Amino acid sequence: MGSMSTHIRRYISLFLTAALCSAVLTGCRFGYEFYTDSYSSEDADTEETSSDDEYDFDLEIEADPSLLNECEFGRVVDGDTIIVYDEDGNKLRVRLTGINAPESVHPDEEMNTEEGKQSSEFLKELLEDTEYVYLEYDVEQFDQYDRTLAYVWIETEDGDYLMLNEIMLSEGYAEPVFIKPNLKYADYFDDYKDE
Repeated sequence: MGSMSTHIRRYISLFLTAALCSAVLTGCRFGYEFYTDSYSSEDADTEETSSDDEYDFDLEIEADPSLLNECEFGRVVDGDTIIVYDEDGNKLRVRLTGINAPESVHPDEEMNTEEGKQSSEFLKELLEDTEYVYLEYDVEQFDQYDRTLAYVWIETEDGDYLMLNEIMLSEGYAEPVFIKPNLKYADYFDDYKDE
């Protein structure tokens, strides 16, 4: 009985080894054919695009990374206001400096517009996968409602920074607004009037 059990074990062992070798050889062969038939250097050329292509905006302003303060992104309130958390975990209601988007969450429902909803939705989609944003301050850091005033930047996979304030202007979801003394980018923003 012991001899029979040993033979069965050897047979099973040989069978499993043969099956494994066959699967490996077949898998490698098919994998290689699949790879060479379905992927070419031409495909590589078309797929090697800059990660910045996800942000296809015609912007002028460049960031000075030494001025940027990293914050964890929370949520979009409307087309010109977001919630973030600073490095100490404090919740900040950030008003994007130098722009004004149409109303979408005003307590007086009659003030809210379709354009405001579109502006808010655009900003939500833009920040959908964003974990961090970067705040740049002008002369005054707070407004009369105790909101933080900032130029808000996002970082691309290539390490470049794009300003949300300018994106909202360039895409027509906000208009420039000039409130002294926060006029650092007023000349740039002025170019977006009535666009």
